[in-house]
Order: sequence, then C-alpha cells, then structure tokens
Amino acid sequence: MTLRSALRSVGWLLVATSALSFAMSLIDYFTPENGIDGTSGVVLVVISTFLMLAASAAISSDFAHGWARTILTFLILLDVLGTGLAAYMLEASVLLGLMVTVLIAWLFGAFAGGQSRPPPSAEAMS
Repeated sequence: MTLRSALRSVGWLLVATSALSFAMSLIDYFTPENGIDGTSGVVLVVISTFLMLAASAAISSDFAHGWARTILTFLILLDVLGTGLAAYMLEASVLLGLMVTVLIAWLFGAFAGGQSRPPPSAEAMS
C-alpha cells in the first residue's frame, strides 16, 4: 500500500464520519423525544456537518489542490471544533462522539501525509 493510497483511505474515513455526523444531526433535528428538535442550534449543526461532508469529499477525491486543499483542511478543523462545542451544549452525546471520531480522522489525514526527509546519502557526505 503506497502512502498516497493510505492517505486516500484516511480521507474516505473523514468522509464517512462526516456523513454519519450529518445523518445524526438530521436525526436530532427530527426526533421530538430528545428535547432539541427543531431548534436553531440543531439547524446550525445540520448546516455545518453538511459543509464538513462537502469539504471532506472535495479533499479526499483530489478535487482540491494546493492552497485550496490547505484552506479546506483548516476549515474542516474549525467546523469539527465548533460542531463539537455545539453538540456538547445541546447535550447530543452521540454527535459529540462522532465529532471526536472526525477529529481523529482529521488528525490522521493532516499529519500522516508529512514526508520525512530521506537520510543523507554517502555521496553527499563526502
């Protein structure tokens, strides 16, 4: 497995957890027994998880390159932190757990792709 394919699989993990978060926020919005159904906080979470899903899909499918990829990666981090805070305030524990999972996937995607410098060759030393 090459590094690029490993990163692509991590990107799809980010997409999958974002999709689960979007689905969970929709469930929270439409379930009347949870006490937060139909509130503006849940509407904000639904919109933010949809944007997270779209951005992670753009990154994992190599649609975004260069600076656009960097900006989307940073915006996903802000989205995860904001949605996690909103899930904590709304007492939506399943969504909060999913945000932790998305954050772990984001960390793998952001830092697993760093290329380390190869060791200096013997020719360069002389």
